[in-house]
Amino acid sequence: MTKTTIAHIINNYKEQIELYSHMLELAQQQLNLVENNAPMDEILAKRYRLMDDISSLNEQNQEWRDSVCQSMEIKSFTINNLKANVNAEVVEELSQVLKDISQVLQQIEEVDQKIQESLNQQLIPRNRTRTTHERAKQAYQKEN
Repeated sequence: MTKTTIAHIINNYKEQIELYSHMLELAQQQLNLVENNAPMDEILAKRYRLMDDISSLNEQNQEWRDSVCQSMEIKSFTINNLKANVNAEVVEELSQVLKDISQVLQQIEEVDQKIQESLNQQLIPRNRTRTTHERAKQAYQKEN
């Protein structure tokens, strides 16, 4: 049972990788839209729906991880805890899948950071000279 459950967990993580890869594509599209000052409503809605799907997968995975911990009598679902109880090939596959998820999440984070930077730049007034007390005084004197 535990072996089957771990296989489900690995497959669930693989599904999450596919969804996160799609999220990365959407993030890149969003960056292009931001850079071109185009509306992002549709992309944001797609990303939101995708996060719902990922969240559902993650909830299911959490139930399976808890089940494995209970049946193996381990405190937490970690690679080190599994090594003592599970076939090395399975542990290696799980470890690789987790690395893959981590890489995709890192890429999404990098693109999202660029989106944030671009949005921040758009909020900064461009080439606006600051009005000083002296400039205001000079402008007032020209008027009169």
